[in-house]
Amino acid sequence: MEIAVYFLKVIICSGIMFLYYQFALKDKTFHHYNRFYLLLLVVVSMILPLLKIEYFTIELSDKVFVILNKFQTFADSKNTNDGINYLKYINIAVCGVAFLFLMKFLFGIFKIIQFKNKFKKENFEGINFYQTNLAEAPFSYFKNLFWKNTIIINSDIGRQILKHEMVHIEQKHSYDKLFIEIITAVFWFNPFFYLIKKEINLIHEYLADKKAVKQSDTKAFAEMLLASHFSGNQ
Repeated sequence: MEIAVYFLKVIICSGIMFLYYQFALKDKTFHHYNRFYLLLLVVVSMILPLLKIEYFTIELSDKVFVILNKFQTFADSKNTNDGINYLKYINIAVCGVAFLFLMKFLFGIFKIIQFKNKFKKENFEGINFYQTNLAEAPFSYFKNLFWKNTIIINSDIGRQILKHEMVHIEQKHSYDKLFIEIITAVFWFNPFFYLIKKEINLIHEYLADKKAVKQSDTKAFAEMLLASHFSGNQ
């Protein structure tokens, strides 16, 4: 039951901090601050419920504990009468779903490793550059940049896209994505972590677009957005 209370406290902590973000920080232009606030939000919401210090411990209402105690009593009663520990199976189910999400995440990494082995690598200012025919390209993963053959890199659009992806690499956005993917896999039952994941991805794009459009032709930037969205198709 302590695990269930901890999970509930994590949801409450992340919910309160995310609501503050929604009303006070969302859609503001200081994207760097928002990025690190959301990442810190996730860490704090997992650590705060573990603290035993009075001022930093979130106290749940008596009604919540009454519900949890009734659930525990019901589970104990079923265990005594039927010889089955239902709470144990619930915990197994939660862990099982988390395991499936982690496997899905690892499969995505495995696909990227396959892409790296499939396509020829060129070194470009410390970046591993791959010319591909992938529908999802162009995209970056840590210091790996997967380019689409149909996009001419020396064109106005190509240069804009390259600048955009280089921002993702330079600002280490892949670390954020790796972290939040693992968190949402383990805490798959927390809806706020999914919302935070979506916001972090948007902030990454805002940061990359802001630098890509700097001292650039607005028309070329708009064409870059369209080309990226439609994977280089006319």
